[in-house]
Amino acid sequence: MTNPIVSVIVPVYNKAKTVDATLRAALDQTAQDYEILVIDDGSTDDSAARVQAIGDPRIRIIHQSNSGVSVARNRGIEEARADWVALLDADDHWDRDHLAQLTQALQHSRSVAVFSNHRLETRPHRPAIDPYTPPQRIFDFFGFALANGGYPIGTSSIAIRRAEAIDCGGFAAGRPMGEDTDFWCRLSCRGPFDYTGRLTVIYNDAPTPDGVARNLSIPAYYPPFAEHFPQMVASGAVPAALVGSGRRYVNFLLLEYVRQLIDRGDYQSARRVLLRECVLSMDPSRYWRRLMRTLPLGRLVYRLARRPSAAIALASD
Repeated sequence: MTNPIVSVIVPVYNKAKTVDATLRAALDQTAQDYEILVIDDGSTDDSAARVQAIGDPRIRIIHQSNSGVSVARNRGIEEARADWVALLDADDHWDRDHLAQLTQALQHSRSVAVFSNHRLETRPHRPAIDPYTPPQRIFDFFGFALANGGYPIGTSSIAIRRAEAIDCGGFAAGRPMGEDTDFWCRLSCRGPFDYTGRLTVIYNDAPTPDGVARNLSIPAYYPPFAEHFPQMVASGAVPAALVGSGRRYVNFLLLEYVRQLIDRGDYQSARRVLLRECVLSMDPSRYWRRLMRTLPLGRLVYRLARRPSAAIALASD
């Protein structure tokens, strides 16, 4: 296949248990004009062997030393033959018409990206975007994100113009968290996104037996876009119409970072970020809830409110 409409990029690192099912769902799409690039990011299990065993000519596998998911995605984007690239994580699942829905939208689109709705595997009745939200062209991604829970795009729910992905610098390497949100935000400053209005992706968030303990043991990471946004504004890379909503979205990300610090018991750092970097007037309710949780009395009230037997449920995070 020399000129597919879409190149599907699948980064793989030690996903032997899930990659077969993910790829078979991708190969079972009703749309057929696509290729699949599997980037084996130095897996130490038999992920690559499982991919090769599928034996479908639409799959190309590229091997590299372990460099992280951002480098793997960027490698796939560089190697893609199509003008559009669709991202798919090696443990997520597409409905059969996912690519058909994206392809239908992108073939007549002047936008830089097209995305669908998605849901978490553990929350089947709570999609990321309200199901009644209609298909639309989004000129202010920051405002749309804030109106839809903050994270409307899943990594496996989006297709991007390859040239725009390259020109905006791709995914930030070496970032263990937030690299996807940072990329959507930077990309949205280059043009509008199209939303299909369809729920076609399941994001695998099923925890392992020690998942909760392990997640809380991972450090909280400063959001990359909070670093990049001031530089982008100074250089003129953010359209004037998006500066205000961009600042509100950065404030949202910083408040999320504060919550992560609090959850890990780093109350001093959480308080410092709140007082120095967050803007009270942009989100006073969440700001005050975070600030209260940095104080002993506030933490006690928070714990009592979260007990199932609590008579009064205080506003939770």
